[in-house]
Amino acid sequence: MTDRIDKLMATLEGSSESLILPALLQPADIFVELAGEEFRKRLFLTEGADGATLCLRPDFTIPVCLEHLRQGRDAPMAYAYRGKIFRKRRASGEPEFEQAGTEWIGHDDEMATDARLFALAFECAADVGLAPKVRVGDQNVFTALTEALGLSKTWRTRLTTAFGDEARLSGALDRLARKSGDGIAARLAPSLAKMNRDQARAVVDAIIGIPEHVPAGGRSSRDIAERILEQAASNGAHADAVAAMQRYFALSAPLDRAADTIAAFARTEGLVLDNAIARFAERADAMVAHGIDTGAIAFDAGFGRRIGYYTGFVFEISDAGSAGPEVIAGGRYDRLIALLDPAKSLPAIGFSVWLDRLPEKGAA
Repeated sequence: MTDRIDKLMATLEGSSESLILPALLQPADIFVELAGEEFRKRLFLTEGADGATLCLRPDFTIPVCLEHLRQGRDAPMAYAYRGKIFRKRRASGEPEFEQAGTEWIGHDDEMATDARLFALAFECAADVGLAPKVRVGDQNVFTALTEALGLSKTWRTRLTTAFGDEARLSGALDRLARKSGDGIAARLAPSLAKMNRDQARAVVDAIIGIPEHVPAGGRSSRDIAERILEQAASNGAHADAVAAMQRYFALSAPLDRAADTIAAFARTEGLVLDNAIARFAERADAMVAHGIDTGAIAFDAGFGRRIGYYTGFVFEISDAGSAGPEVIAGGRYDRLIALLDPAKSLPAIGFSVWLDRLPEKGAA
């Protein structure tokens, strides 16, 4: 096992400009804000000398991006890392475990960079002895689908943020298809739909009397206003769009035939997805140029990562000889840097290797 991990780290470091180990204690609120309130339950929390809420490092992606911003780097950087992370309530394994991986920040040419990083993930899979079973998805195509279906910006944002989280996405689709009835939400919705969000929240606060930052039953005036605005944007008018999205989620194909499968879906639905499909095919061709057998990779249209900052290509690699969870997982997260620092906007992609999930013996 040690030899395989050493080989893995040699590969990661050889493909990176910097070996990085971010601080063990991290600001907790950032993880909750970006990964969702439910993620708080998985954090080991403590408090700093200034009263700030801190947590033991629960992943590497956010800490590496924070360190990149702290250092003020302008040039593209590829970072390698290995270290412990800490998460409660894991489905399997101990709450303290090791990950290794890489984060590439600031690299242009999205499709070519995706392919290069994916090829590196295959090399790492070989280093640790995986018989790779691979699944990929693409949030870019789903985003293009929500636009082609004519959904409002509010709904496009909500759906793409929930993409990959089955429970959240299912709930959002249910609300999108549902009529609001004749309650207070239905009566307020037409007027609130004409206002911006700050105005809408102020109206809800005035009518319902819930202070902005004091939840009542777990819901603040902001939450209620957002829900009413959702209803104003839909009110049952998008049942056909929801049905189309559900048909899209059912698509699957070997990656070398996935672009054609998506194109056939678009023709059947009468939707224009040409640009997204062309970029999807461009990436697949770039993978072939790196020697990847795209016919052996499964494309799953409904597959995404559960954390809301992912934006495009995502993948996971498990061991075909095991029924266990993925060993290598990653994807593109172009939204994250701007969420951490609104003055910056940098493309980024990376993956992690779960060292406690490595097979006992390497693949033959």
